[in-house]
Amino acid sequence: MASALHTGPALTGPLFGRASPSWPRLATGVLDLLREAVLVLARDARLLGSNRVADALLLEGDGLALAEGSLVTSTPGATRTLRHCIERAARGEAGRVQVPRLGRTPLALLVEPHPQDANGSAAAVVFASDGAPRRLREEQLTARHGLTPTECCVAQLLCAGADLERIARELAISRNTVRGHLKQIFVKTRSHRQAELVGKLLSEA
Repeated sequence: MASALHTGPALTGPLFGRASPSWPRLATGVLDLLREAVLVLARDARLLGSNRVADALLLEGDGLALAEGSLVTSTPGATRTLRHCIERAARGEAGRVQVPRLGRTPLALLVEPHPQDANGSAAAVVFASDGAPRRLREEQLTARHGLTPTECCVAQLLCAGADLERIARELAISRNTVRGHLKQIFVKTRSHRQAELVGKLLSEA
């Protein structure tokens, strides 16, 4: 199967520059099937790779765009928040950004740590979608992956952009308990990082 990740010649030229070798490490073979835009960014917000939806979004320039190879948003405030989230992702923390758009629903950005080795140049994976992300059905998660009801709730909240602290509050459980459920979800879905898990579950929604 051809990789769904756009690197090398697919991202060369005045708009994209040349993709980093870190980008193919995220390859799952399904990113171009997602309705969400997926972008991989370096710590300084340079674009290292994208899926087809992200390519179209950047060409449209409504909400997200590239400035000298780095990702910017429609407002300075949202751009600052995005840069802060990228820094958090480089430290292993997830974040969310709402990007205003004129006459349209805001873009919802989920910024996740990139699943890389210590020497990789990529820092963050950004999932961008119109409005609220799609909700995963409990019966679907149970049938495909054997998740328990609580694990389904954790997976649903995670795919909606919630961090572990918010999930703990929503479910009235401790963060350590959330981490325990997340470990079980990783095992059952054969995932290793949150970004990989979110991409896999959303591709099945």
